[in-house]
Amino acid sequence: MSDQTPAAIEDMLREVREALQMDVAFVSEFSGDQLVFRAVEGDAESFGWGEGERFPIDDSYCKRVLDGRIPQVVPDAKNEDATKDLRVTSEADIGSYCAVPLVLSDGSLYGTLCCVSHEPDPWLRERDLRLMQRTARWLVEQLERHGGL
Repeated sequence: MSDQTPAAIEDMLREVREALQMDVAFVSEFSGDQLVFRAVEGDAESFGWGEGERFPIDDSYCKRVLDGRIPQVVPDAKNEDATKDLRVTSEADIGSYCAVPLVLSDGSLYGTLCCVSHEPDPWLRERDLRLMQRTARWLVEQLERHGGL
């Protein structure tokens, strides 16, 4: 995390990652045609990602979730029709995924809060999505209070 990012955000990412038993939790920002990893907690390197790195937004799960092309909760990415053939699934070795949008108080989209794991998780369900949504609301408050990450 950058020196500007409150430690509380890193702690919250760790808590949601551990609660969902995932490998990584991250906050992405949508910047033009790029997804930027603004805050990352967990073993992001094993996915080939790092804080501050950019990724083409059109290749991301995050954009597809927001467009409704893939579900917000994907327990088995390698067997889900909407994700199994995506390059990012094999390149990052994504097994399971959960994402929620980060919508600012003015209605604009900042990015997403995501958790990912290399292993599929057949127990990943809507209750996990509710935890992510509560965390996203808290993160939006922090983003607006601190002017971003």
